[in-house]
Formats: sequence, structure tokens, C-alpha cells
Amino acid sequence: MSAEAPIALEDVSYTYGKGARQKQILFNIDTSIQAGEIIILTGPSGSGKTTLLTLMGALRSAQQGSVKVLGQELRNARESTQIKVRRQIGYIFQAHNLLDSLTISQNVRMALKLSPIRLSERKQRITEVLRRVGLGDHINKYPGELSGGQKQRAGIARALVNRPRVILADEPTASLDKQSGRDVVDLIQELAREDGAAVVLVTHDNRILDVADRILHLEDGHIRSFTEAVSEGTSRMLNMLERHDPGSASYLATFAFALARVAYADNEVSDHERNEMRRILHEVAHLQEGEVNFIMDISMMQKRAQVELSSQSALGSFDMDRKKLLVDSLYAIAQADGHVGDEELVEIRAISAEFGLEESSPEPTVPPG
Repeated sequence: MSAEAPIALEDVSYTYGKGARQKQILFNIDTSIQAGEIIILTGPSGSGKTTLLTLMGALRSAQQGSVKVLGQELRNARESTQIKVRRQIGYIFQAHNLLDSLTISQNVRMALKLSPIRLSERKQRITEVLRRVGLGDHINKYPGELSGGQKQRAGIARALVNRPRVILADEPTASLDKQSGRDVVDLIQELAREDGAAVVLVTHDNRILDVADRILHLEDGHIRSFTEAVSEGTSRMLNMLERHDPGSASYLATFAFALARVAYADNEVSDHERNEMRRILHEVAHLQEGEVNFIMDISMMQKRAQVELSSQSALGSFDMDRKKLLVDSLYAIAQADGHVGDEELVEIRAISAEFGLEESSPEPTVPPG
């Protein structure tokens, strides 16, 4: 574990309550985050993600193990030490916590209250960060005049304006549309690269997994590798499909993963591509909406983790009609956003070759949308 890491956790455990109501939420967590590194933390609700984030942010006192942030040991640290650390952290939480009596510009300026930078630079930073999160035309408005998503973006601007050395974000895109969410994540990524900020981002949004240098999965208070979590999810998906259609489970699982490979070929999945995936999976597999969404999430995560389905060794057993349907569907995904990119064509050709269709000459028949 690097001593220079802005965040370093060693053997960290945490327990809520006392006596009969005592419940341990974190178990022997060991990890470190380097300067400029973006870590995405995933896991089900109640797995301890927010607790871990607040320990890193000096918002909760460590009980067991070592929590070092920006070179300061936070376990048994004085209040003055914790305050010093907090001032160097940018917090982005689900609640924007804006002050209704202040304009958006004034809310953001609060983060610079103790900063030594000149007044002229403060104004420039505020204007720039609000422009970057899409609020350049709302600087002098009050929170009550903004939508929920705009308030969230204002809260994000306030967290980032001081160019913190550590950024801790809890579901920062939860209330944002796709483009706004992507803009915010790109801004966080840029700051991490330019200013060497260490970033820990808790999310359930699989659309932004591509920004991560590493993905940590927290489940039942234990850190597991993302690949392990995806593999387990894949097993659950196969079991579900087996119960739904015993004769086609292997085909449907491979089908979904192939669609995800094309959708993710350019490292960004558009809403049109997602909708087309839902349509195709529903029509081909006749699954319920919740089942389709589950399969899509697992398939996208498989692609991000580079996990391959064990069922793919049986590709040759699929009949020609099924293979042709899959390849046609791949073109439908590629065309969903109105443009077939070179990366998508490369992925389609690779999958076609795996299915033994590399010599297929007819132009694909795209399923009707």
C-alpha cells in the first residue's frame, strides 16, 4: 500500500449500534486510491458503500483499522485535524443541500470562503464551473427557480470549484438525464487527470462505468473484485433464463452479451441503443421488463469487466436461423443512433466470425424498429 496515496484504508471495520442491536456493516476493508485515479464503488443497497465513503471523507469516526486521507490518520484524530482534511475534499452527495436564500453563484462561492485565491480568480472559477455543469445561464437564479436536476448540478459545481485533492461522490448522476450526467462525470474525470485528484464515485449507473480506472464491488461489507461480482451476476442470469426457457438459456445469454458488445463498441451506449436492446430482447426472449433490464445490466457489466460467458464455447450448436437473427440484431443496435461507427462494424464482424458467419455475403436484414 503506497504511503503517498491520498486515500489509504487498512483493515477497516465498522459497526452500528450496541448490544443486541449491534450490526457490523464493514469487514476488514483494505484498499488505496492514488492521485489522479478514479474508483467506482458498486454494490447493492445496504452493502456499506455510503458508510465507507463517509469514513474516507472524515464525516464519520473510524472505529477499527487505519483510515489515512491526505497523509492524516483519521482514527482517533482531533476535530481540528478532521476539519483540515474535510476542507481539502469535494463532496458530492445525493442531496444538493443548497441554501435557498442565496443565488446559485453565492452557493458555489461558499466553498471558496476560506480559500486564499484572489477575488477575481474566484469569480472566474465560479463562472467556469457553472458553465461546465450546464448552469452558465442560471448564475444569478435562486435554488427555488431551478429543477431538481439543475440543483444537483449546482451542488456538484460547489464541490468542484475549489479543485479538491479528493473527490467523494455518492450517486452524482442519480437525478440527471443522460447528457447532463455524462457532462458531470467527464468534468470529474478531467479534474482527476489535470489536478491529480483521487476520486471515489458510488453509483448504480452502468452507463458511466467506462470512466473508472478500477471498479470495486462492496457486498455484505466485504470488498470483492468487479469481475467476481459480474461472474456471479452472470450465473444468476443463466439460472433465470434456464427457468424461463430451458432449451434457449445459453443462446439468450450469449445473444444479450453480443448485443452489449456492439452497443459498447465506441465506449458510450446511447439511449437509442439501450431502447433497441430492450426491444430486441423483449421480442426474441419474451421476457418481462424487469428481466430485460436485469439482463441488460449484467451484459453491459460483462463487457466492462471483459467477462466472457462460458456458454460461448457452444456457439457452434446454434442453428443458422438463430445465428442470422443475432447478426441482424447487431446491425439494428449499431444503427439505432442513426450512425454505424467503424468500431461497431469491427465488433459485428468479430462476432459474426465467432458464429461462423464470416463468409456471409447477403446484407443483413435489420429487424423492424
